[in-house]
Amino acid sequence: MERRTALLGALSAVGLLGGRGVLAQADRYPNRVIRFLQPFSAGSGPDVITRYVMKGMSDRLGQSFVIENRVGASGLVAMRELAKAPPDGYTLSYTNIAIAVSQELLGKDTFSLKHDVAPIGGLSSSFNVLVVPPALPVKDVAGLVALLKAKPGGYSYASGGNGTPAHLNGEIFKTVNGLDVVHVPYKGLAPAITDVSRGDVHFMFGISSSVVPAIKSGRLHALAVAAPKRLAALPDVPTMAEAGFGGNDVLSWSGLVAPPGTPGPVVKRVALALREVLSDPATAEFLDISGSQAVIMSPEEFGRLMASESDRWQSFIRKSGLKTD
Repeated sequence: MERRTALLGALSAVGLLGGRGVLAQADRYPNRVIRFLQPFSAGSGPDVITRYVMKGMSDRLGQSFVIENRVGASGLVAMRELAKAPPDGYTLSYTNIAIAVSQELLGKDTFSLKHDVAPIGGLSSSFNVLVVPPALPVKDVAGLVALLKAKPGGYSYASGGNGTPAHLNGEIFKTVNGLDVVHVPYKGLAPAITDVSRGDVHFMFGISSSVVPAIKSGRLHALAVAAPKRLAALPDVPTMAEAGFGGNDVLSWSGLVAPPGTPGPVVKRVALALREVLSDPATAEFLDISGSQAVIMSPEEFGRLMASESDRWQSFIRKSGLKTD
């Protein structure tokens, strides 16, 4: 009995010390540079927004962020790397809707937003904009649909990769309107925008944060926004519903995640810094310029969003038979 009591006491002491160790770790966090994985290409909308927000978080946490672009498999390369990183808060990552799709489309049984990350919080949301090359002889969505139907299989649309919001929106547009068009996936939106602007590909649904600058510079012509209301950044561009083509909207959401098992106090520390940056009016103004808005969510709320979106797109892919190109 005495030996059993002593053993239980020792185990309790270890538990207490372990708990104190986690708290001490959180108290000291962060005391070195934080590595941040960006699954999408440098200069893309997600990358630009991330770098802005990381600067604000760095100021609040008192440590620098080193951003590493880990592009590939529509975000899964970075996600798999994150899932294997030490759960100490010194490796974090961006995630978004594309990963909720690509985990089913490209990475079955190799990664799960439900199980292989620790949610930190929401970051931003944006809608897609239907754009065409300025030289394409169409003035509105009806004109584009008529052009595409006149030559089945003769036109193509671009995306930043399989499973990205641009790909989803393109497939929905194609299905809803009975179109026969070819999907051309790129490694990121930047090269896709370049080829569409030159007329090498004929249209795309680009995330507003990425295509608004190209629209304002005249490199792309916007026909409509796939959103429930017009974007402040493009007040003269109608919604798809206003153009007579409703049912094409895809909300692009994003947020921050950590490796699974990251201590709760560390997650809360990062989440608080993120919330403070997103609540800053200057951040709202920055996001608004690119056609995005802040998504302020607790770790628990963002975890529920990732789980529901994973289920939604898994169901969509299986029912629609969506494949990679």
